[in-house]
Amino acid sequence: MRILHIGALLMLATSLAACSSQNVQPNTALASNGDTHAQPELFEVSQPQPTTRSTQSQPYIQQQNQQIASTNRENNSTPAAKITPTQLGSAGADKTYRGQGRLNRLPDNIASSLRLRGLPEQNLGAYVRPVSGAQPLLVAYADTPRNPASTMKLVTTYTALGVLGPNYRWPTEIYTTGNQMGDTLQGDVVIKGYGNPNFGEQDFRQLLQALRAQGVRNINGNFVVDKSYFNVPQQAAIDNNVNADYNAQPEALLYNERGSCYEMRNKAGQVERMCPIKPRNGSDLNANLFADFWRIWVAEMSGTLNGGLQVQSVPAGAKLVNTQYSSPLRDIIVEINKESNNVKARQLLLSAGAKQFGAPGTTQKGAGAVGQWLESRGLRFSNLKIENGSGLSRIERISTREMGEMLVDAYNSPYRDDLMRSMAVLGTDGTVKNRLKNLTGRGKFKTGTLRDVRALAGYLTAANGQTYVVALLHNDANIRATAKEAHDDLVEWVYYGSQNNVASAQ
Repeated sequence: MRILHIGALLMLATSLAACSSQNVQPNTALASNGDTHAQPELFEVSQPQPTTRSTQSQPYIQQQNQQIASTNRENNSTPAAKITPTQLGSAGADKTYRGQGRLNRLPDNIASSLRLRGLPEQNLGAYVRPVSGAQPLLVAYADTPRNPASTMKLVTTYTALGVLGPNYRWPTEIYTTGNQMGDTLQGDVVIKGYGNPNFGEQDFRQLLQALRAQGVRNINGNFVVDKSYFNVPQQAAIDNNVNADYNAQPEALLYNERGSCYEMRNKAGQVERMCPIKPRNGSDLNANLFADFWRIWVAEMSGTLNGGLQVQSVPAGAKLVNTQYSSPLRDIIVEINKESNNVKARQLLLSAGAKQFGAPGTTQKGAGAVGQWLESRGLRFSNLKIENGSGLSRIERISTREMGEMLVDAYNSPYRDDLMRSMAVLGTDGTVKNRLKNLTGRGKFKTGTLRDVRALAGYLTAANGQTYVVALLHNDANIRATAKEAHDDLVEWVYYGSQNNVASAQ
């Protein structure tokens, strides 16, 4: 048990303002704790043809399940929130299309554009297929496992829609221990988190208001934080920018995306800025949450606390006072995909793992939940490798065909509208706001950008009214921002399909 006594945090009762930072993906990644990939990072209709089915086994999922079984022993408490696994059956044989496309090389103008930029065409994987499931329009270098950067968020959010459900709301609970005598609680106040990606000041205030409504004003114990629902090790940043908000670590009780800062006036009357917790400190105490406790409970509600901050599980016999619920998942994934929020995507992966395999949520369990979900949809992806589910990684992998096939499946699933609503609209918003203005509104995409990686995946409605899945994963050590121009040219090639022989045959 670790304790942080109030000390200097008392001054926060006179805090003037609080602000929270955002975690939007930049051009960087996190290091792995395992496979480091010693090789250099490469650096994203006619009648349907018979689907080639694969009988390939899935050692990846088996390995994940073995790791999950070993970590289940870590759960020593039963949560008050009832979170039960989603029953996912097997769809049987692999339904992933393994055949050729109508065109099995990059269009000449795209290949030429890449060569002019000094980029070998084989480093760009491209997969274009009608959402109807007809034969792909284009399959080029599509079976090489590649780093998808933030397009991996599509895998994570599609899994979350299936495993957690579009209407899933994360609970956060407040408990008390000991007895209440008048307006004094002779015990502790405990906050337990279950991974809400959006838990912030108003949510916290709601819980404290519920406690105040019980007649409690004075707390003769400690403020206790229970973060046991997740167990995830710190991931080291490989971009030498450990304080960056996009490197924020996930946590079961994530508050303001671990980015709260406060402004206060010191004794000399000067305004000082304090950031009690930095994004990199995944294992440190929630000083930002504790600081806001003082600002809300003491300054706003005229309450008192005689103890300090503790981090431990909810003790046996604690009384549940109130449960606060997040916005539904279908709304939270909009920010994850449109703005490429890393820490929230990681919260989803851990939450799915905890739901399917029990607390604590781990990245291994989250990867296992992804495998379960895809298999239930008849998708068996031998190239898929997950580190944290956000794409902020150097070891995550998926083939372009697999990404495209997942998007075809998603389009034909009950979750199509929710997934597509979460994606950036071409030329309109999110990370594609300033791209392909001549095709504004015709596509919904997720982008991916890391050093040596450019990726684009989503849906495009062509000039002839046909909707296509378009997946581009480009890994090349010499890649630059100008590679997007070649990718945009390829999107236009699909859109103006009636002007080329291959597309006009659709």
